[in-house]
Amino acid sequence: MALTMERTQTRPAVRPFGLSKAVPVAGEPVVMPALNLCPERQISVTTDGDPFINEPSMKSAFETTSQTREDSQLATDKANDTD
Repeated sequence: MALTMERTQTRPAVRPFGLSKAVPVAGEPVVMPALNLCPERQISVTTDGDPFINEPSMKSAFETTSQTREDSQLATDKANDTD
C-alpha cells in the first residue's frame, strides 16, 4: 500500500465563517510607502527615516455610543478616540 499526499476535492472550497459573505473591495488602490527596518530602533521606518506609525494611513478615529436606561430615563453617552 502506497501513501500519497494528494487529496481529491469532492466539494467546493470551504471559506472561514466570518468570510462566507465577504466580497472584494472596489475603489482606489492603496499605495503603501516603501518601508525599511531600523536596526537600532527595531521599527519600520519610511525612506526618510520617519517611523511608519506616524504615517496618516495608520491613524484611526472611533466614536463609541452607549445608552443607559435608569429610572425610566434614557441617557446617551458618546466618546471619541482619535489618534
